[in-house]
Amino acid sequence: MNDQQTIDILKGLRLNAMADVYQTSLRLSPSNAPTAGELIAEMAEAEQSAARNRRTNRLLKAARLRFQDGIEALEITPERNLDRQTLTRLATMEWVDRGATLLITGPTGVGKSFLACALAREACLRGLSTRYTPSSKLFQALKSARGEGIYVGQVERIRKTSLWILDDFLLTPMNAEDRTSLLEIIDDRYGRSATIISAQLPVAQWHEAIGESTIADAIMDRLAHTPHIIELKGGSQRKKHPPR
Repeated sequence: MNDQQTIDILKGLRLNAMADVYQTSLRLSPSNAPTAGELIAEMAEAEQSAARNRRTNRLLKAARLRFQDGIEALEITPERNLDRQTLTRLATMEWVDRGATLLITGPTGVGKSFLACALAREACLRGLSTRYTPSSKLFQALKSARGEGIYVGQVERIRKTSLWILDDFLLTPMNAEDRTSLLEIIDDRYGRSATIISAQLPVAQWHEAIGESTIADAIMDRLAHTPHIIELKGGSQRKKHPPR
């Protein structure tokens, strides 16, 4: 078998990164060429890296993040009530592994969605499945799913996601159907899968805004006791970080 046949076989097996490394090695002079062992190691490492990149790209595409910037783009200042120690701790994704909840509040434009998406991107880079959902679209989609008989499947997809982001929570009033759906989702994920919820209202006002005290009690009992609450402050970040 000649070199070109070897390259063709590798590409036929979709081992393109290995084929590229092998092809590059053929252009090296004998004195610079790697040993057989070194070449195999380089080819394996290249293919592993390529597979990791493909998985990351699939996760990012599936997440449908509103912002694509990473945590390095975040503005960390005391004025924003966002400190580096907190961000570093969250960026480890240890809280995601524990199925914890992160609540982000603050006025419109302060960067709640940007922070949530930056953390979600970090989760994708670490191989964790992520799903970003604006609150209004969530409840609309679930209402349609009930009518189409696929509601259980939709809720199951959310349950299986490692990190779920519910953005702009309580931006519009909730009805009885919305409250029931949210309780079901939160209960399914509680202590099992991680959740980020962002809202303009402070957490202390969520119970009243949710409405129907019994269900609000149940929802807040699963949310409000988290140690991970960030109350963002400062001016608007929209001009600095427009959606892409």
